[in-house]
Amino acid sequence: MKAVHDYGRNHSSPVASRASEKPVETYEHYYAHITDLLVQEDFTQLEKIAQQNRVEKGLLLGGRWKSYEFFATTAYPSSADEPGYGTRIELLKKWIAAYPESSAARISLAELYIYYAFLARGDGYADSVTDDQWKLFHERTALAVQSLMDASRLKERDPHWYAVWQMVGQNDAWSKAAMRDLLSQALTFEPGYYHFYRLHAQFLRPVWFGEPGEIQSFAEEVSSSRPEPNGSILYFQIMSSLACYCNWSMRDLPHASWPKLRQGYIGLTQLYGTDNVAANRLAYFATMFGDKAAAREGFDSTSSAILDIWDTQGFFDSSREWANSP
Repeated sequence: MKAVHDYGRNHSSPVASRASEKPVETYEHYYAHITDLLVQEDFTQLEKIAQQNRVEKGLLLGGRWKSYEFFATTAYPSSADEPGYGTRIELLKKWIAAYPESSAARISLAELYIYYAFLARGDGYADSVTDDQWKLFHERTALAVQSLMDASRLKERDPHWYAVWQMVGQNDAWSKAAMRDLLSQALTFEPGYYHFYRLHAQFLRPVWFGEPGEIQSFAEEVSSSRPEPNGSILYFQIMSSLACYCNWSMRDLPHASWPKLRQGYIGLTQLYGTDNVAANRLAYFATMFGDKAAAREGFDSTSSAILDIWDTQGFFDSSREWANSP
């Protein structure tokens, strides 16, 4: 936590120099561009984009920060298996060798180690994870910590550094007080980086370290202090953590405010447009709350089903049929 508190000391967040409030670039286009640059080992251009993201604070269609997707793209391997991770680790180490003072390269490597830790753990319940899996999980999380500490000693400062610490905190079971302190430090550094809120909400899932209803309470707390439409938009962005056809989410979702979720999506599309992720979330929420018109609107804006939300293609298809029925 000392490193977390020291990182933003004397930092002042520059005012965004966005050319337009309504972004036009899609996630798919941005992902393909960053992936191509990384595969081609064009580290010079990646460095320029990382710097540009810090200054311009650019957004993609649907409101996601380019910076967040930049790191997710560079950190996640094209093949999520041991060979795929090994190849991506070596590639990011080449980037660091080419640019020893690169904060972005080290933050990407740290996030990669977080994903790599989950490959070792697997996606089963905690009691199904073996001692050897837990050992490897924590070893790889420790590598993420080391990379973040290395980045903290460099001149460059990037808001996503805090986001990866949030992932570390979840892996290492930090206390709620420590995670809330981390969130506060992150928001002081960059108040507009809404991904901080979503990562904190993931920590508060009952399948991790939260209690039933805690995500809703958190969303109400932080969104109520913002003027509209930003309050409702933030509520939608945080509560979209519940867009999951799974037992814990199904227990919590009925306590959410559907009118506020609906208004949040409307505000989001008016300011930033919509993308496949946001549209899937709206369609799912509207289906769960029985609002056919809103569900139809969401399905009409989707390009494909996101199975992390719907669980199966069949549920997506049957829900779309219901939304389009008389």
